Amino acid sequence: MAETVSLLSLDATMLATMSDEDVARTLNVGNLELGDLAQTMAQNPHSTIEPAQRASHDTQGRRALEGLGARRGERGISSALDMERTIGEGGMGIVRLATQRSLGRKVAVKTLREAVKSEAATLRLLREAWVTGTLEHPNIVPVYDLGLDEDGSPIIILKRIEGLEWSEVMRNADLARERYGTEDLLENNLRILIQVSNAVSLAHARGVLHRDLKPENVMIGSFGEVYLVDWGIAVSLVPDPLGRLPLAADQKEIAGTPCYMAPEMLGAVGTLSERTDVYLLGAILHEILTGLPPHNGNFRQIITSVLLSSFVYDAAVPRELAGIAKRAMSQKPEDRFASAEELRLRLAWYLRHRGSLAISAEATRRLEDMATLVRSEVPPDEIRDQLYHLFAECRFGFRQAIKESADNETARHGLHEAIEIVVRFELARGAADAAAGALAEIEHPPADLVREVNEAVLARVAEKKKFERLEQLDADLDLSTGRRTRVVVTAVMGVLWTVTPQVVGYYEKHNPDAPHWLSYAWTAVIIGFGLALVRWGRESLTKTSVNRRMIAAGMVAFAAQLTLQVGCNLLVMSREHMAILHMLVWGIATACVAMVEPRFWFVVGGFFLGFILAARWPAHRWDFMSGSTFILLVVILRAWWRPHEDRPRMVWMRRRAERIAREAARRSPP
Repeated sequence: MAETVSLLSLDATMLATMSDEDVARTLNVGNLELGDLAQTMAQNPHSTIEPAQRASHDTQGRRALEGLGARRGERGISSALDMERTIGEGGMGIVRLATQRSLGRKVAVKTLREAVKSEAATLRLLREAWVTGTLEHPNIVPVYDLGLDEDGSPIIILKRIEGLEWSEVMRNADLARERYGTEDLLENNLRILIQVSNAVSLAHARGVLHRDLKPENVMIGSFGEVYLVDWGIAVSLVPDPLGRLPLAADQKEIAGTPCYMAPEMLGAVGTLSERTDVYLLGAILHEILTGLPPHNGNFRQIITSVLLSSFVYDAAVPRELAGIAKRAMSQKPEDRFASAEELRLRLAWYLRHRGSLAISAEATRRLEDMATLVRSEVPPDEIRDQLYHLFAECRFGFRQAIKESADNETARHGLHEAIEIVVRFELARGAADAAAGALAEIEHPPADLVREVNEAVLARVAEKKKFERLEQLDADLDLSTGRRTRVVVTAVMGVLWTVTPQVVGYYEKHNPDAPHWLSYAWTAVIIGFGLALVRWGRESLTKTSVNRRMIAAGMVAFAAQLTLQVGCNLLVMSREHMAILHMLVWGIATACVAMVEPRFWFVVGGFFLGFILAARWPAHRWDFMSGSTFILLVVILRAWWRPHEDRPRMVWMRRRAERIAREAARRSPP
């Protein structure tokens, strides 16, 4: 394995196949140091890994230490304290309760453990005091005094904090409720993290990087005060003229707490920056959300997790918080929040909009159900009711979320997406009007969707006009419209037509020298009687084109009959021949009606047959004429008459029911 292998290019498989020597070479540590690291990470991944052999070579730090000792009296500052019980103990230091006699107050005194006293340990403890003393902030423990004891060991006088480590209450809802009255553990943890971010922001503004942010290094006071502690491995982001802090750019050793580490904290990856602390804040948020720090397992598993920095959250974790944690713990520093302040503002935004976000999260689940439903292979008409039920819940939820928080972009985007699903669903099932109605709810609809809907609406309008034309045509050809009136008119005319030939024939038989104008009078009487009937039933007979055509065919027949009579008289034809030709004219006129009402072809055949028979036996012409018109009368009654419907009582009852319905419609409110 080459020494130039990039850590960020490794994946879990590659790291698992590397030998210990290759891992040590890649991490830029010795084999012995690698063994210590592996043991520490495996046995206690929550412990802080100190930078290797740093303080013993820090010349400027030693000069600062010498100057500190020169300013103290021979007896040291411990002579002004009444030391009491031990209240805390760590790997290097021990904290005791003491009374500062000059002010009569209780203080915390931090010193080194006897077993670890050394120049390096002394500088490490003093650096923590120097950093803390320069960072005056409500969330950073105040340093009251600093100096050396009679034996030269550092002694730091701090504000006494009566409380618990955050790690003790982070996941203990009962303890948090008992000690601090916390009802919402998640909200409480987020507010603590916001205050820690505040302290980190100040440190960054002063050019200090903490490097060891974790719940164990946050103290919660008795009244809920939040303090960020343990600045022992802090580094300076800018050159420190006093030499009290090492420069971040020079740090190439592995340092920090393994289960929270950012990739660049492995020493051989990148450079430390403010975004390193942003990663650590994100790691704390990860623990708040999941109950565990981000990196767990054995040495290689922890290293792999640190390098990959890829996390998946359960559906129970709020999406917004999961997104914040993922961004804060991005593998590449440039993909993280630019500062702790930006992260703090995002967390504060979430708390302000938490109620709205919870509503939109529930609506988002309905949105996912909608998307799943429309992707199914079930026919659209079968799922439409179910889809609209989900859409109603989804739309209501998103609108409520927006109402509570106008800048809830998740809700706005979700509402847009839900409406778009409905629009595309309606387009797919050919319901252009419904799609257009849904599209109107989108504030800024996509141009392609607007185009699709407009095209569908135009196609729908064209189709609607086509159907309207077909419906109008169907109505014009509907023989049921004006049927009763048509039966009355045509039946009366049929009876008249059947009887009058016999009357005329009888008159001619007894008056052989009847004047020629008698035929005109006969035609005029029939035409006048027909016009009177048409005028009487004009409302029904003019509603449809089929009725109008039948009236026109009748008028044409009478006009043709009159024209025939005039022509025959001009040709000096006999009345006998003229009467026979009448049946031919009537047959031709009836053929026009038969094109609309096929049953009238029997009538056409009757007239043509009557014409042939009358031509063969002229003496019986009036009988053949009456027989042909009688066929017309029978066909009319067979085709259009409904005896059960057209009885006077039935007609009266139907008209009465229609009148009552119209009156009820007028009285009912609009």
